Amino acid sequence: MRLLVLNPNTSQFVTDRVVETARAAAGPECRVTGVTGRHGPPIVGTRSECVMAAAEALDLAAEHAGDADGILLAISFDTGLDALREMLPIPVVGMSEAGMLAAMTLSRRFSLLTFGNRAVPIYEELVAHYGWTGRSAGVLSLPPLTETQLRDTPLVLPDLAVAITDAARDRGTEAVVLAGAVFAGLSGRLRDMVPVPVVDGVVAAVHQLRMLHALAPAKPKAGSLAFPPAKPLSGMSPPLTRLFKDFQTMPPRDNGKEI
Repeated sequence: MRLLVLNPNTSQFVTDRVVETARAAAGPECRVTGVTGRHGPPIVGTRSECVMAAAEALDLAAEHAGDADGILLAISFDTGLDALREMLPIPVVGMSEAGMLAAMTLSRRFSLLTFGNRAVPIYEELVAHYGWTGRSAGVLSLPPLTETQLRDTPLVLPDLAVAITDAARDRGTEAVVLAGAVFAGLSGRLRDMVPVPVVDGVVAAVHQLRMLHALAPAKPKAGSLAFPPAKPLSGMSPPLTRLFKDFQTMPPRDNGKEI
């Protein structure tokens, strides 16, 4: 399986961390490559930045998804996920959606754990978008991380452990999803520090993509995730312009069951 990690943030260290985590989860049979956003903020954290990241995600996908069997969207707001699923003939999995799906198989009530209070309502809206508010014990947040902490997230392991333990006691949280691509790879280190399961959305997304690859689903021909109508674009990147021009003539993908 050829898996593309698509990070519309502009921080290469985040892409590197997610690719490393994805490769460890996928094993040697899966080829994992990564691409990083070129335009926009280094770490997306607000609504306006999400809009920038969504546009960047479409550009990156149009340019790099041609030989991929699946895409792991490495931004924890799942920014642009529905648009990517509409635009591409291959499975696209968002790390937070995958993490929450896994958490709901482990618990009745889960929490997302992020950093920076400004992101909390955006995550709450994401949970509602998926229809899972009734299963949520709320979104937890650490204070904003420093540049040093973002690049060396094991520094905040004690803070993560305290937040998870408090949520299990005070909110009835039964599983926690780490909401932040910078947290990729930390769940195993928290395992023996906290009283409830901790889910790494990147790892969950890898295994969901492997499952979808094995199922070999057809691209929808009807509904909101069918290809959009072909039409000319003005002022967009050449790969995106070509993609929108060719939508109605795109052949179905041949899934060779390679995993």
